[in-house]
Amino acid sequence: MATMTYRFGRSDPREPDGRARVAVFGADGATGQLAVRHALEAGHRVTACVADPAHLPLEHEGLRLVRADPRWPDSLWGVLDGHDAVLCLVGHKPAPLPSPDALAHAHPAAARATRALLEAMAVAGVERLLVLGAAGVGNSARTGRLGLGRWLRWCLPEVMADKERQERLVRHSGLRWTVLRPGRLSHEPACGHVAFGEDLPWGLRSTSREDVAELMVRLIDEPAAVGKALTVV
Repeated sequence: MATMTYRFGRSDPREPDGRARVAVFGADGATGQLAVRHALEAGHRVTACVADPAHLPLEHEGLRLVRADPRWPDSLWGVLDGHDAVLCLVGHKPAPLPSPDALAHAHPAAARATRALLEAMAVAGVERLLVLGAAGVGNSARTGRLGLGRWLRWCLPEVMADKERQERLVRHSGLRWTVLRPGRLSHEPACGHVAFGEDLPWGLRSTSREDVAELMVRLIDEPAAVGKALTVV
């Protein structure tokens, strides 16, 4: 159980069987796969949206694999109908890339993908959105220890600018949104003691992808997290 920085309120009521329909974008990524698994373990019905279903080798009675990628807006038509929430874990890397060297010349794609996703949510009438962002964006730029926020903007100007555009789109979407801003993500096992809040200091210490994925799923039904960009440490 994660350690929270504010007290949770009561969750919104769900459909009679208590199972939300959750669409996960970026479901084939390192953190996205974990989010899919935790959503299934929480009893949700999950639509995993991937560019290639073969990239998500997971089977479950509550899982539906869909070939859909917000970087290709036409692939989103009808995908979100009847869903209760969307988890957006789309990274900044456009894919597929022809070679590792191509990343240095590729334009970050998170904001473009998020714009298409927001439009699809509006058409489908889905209001709950949780986004995996990054520490160093928005007001978290000033809370980074040792000037890490400024350092990231200097070292990764296009990536951080893309994340800023992504958050602006989310904030002005009119949806019931939450953005999680972890710092460094690791493949270490979950520690179960993640803190998060709007003005938490963050630094070089990494956070387990497993912990972040579980937190994102837990916050789907948390009204106190709506309209907040939360740093995760």
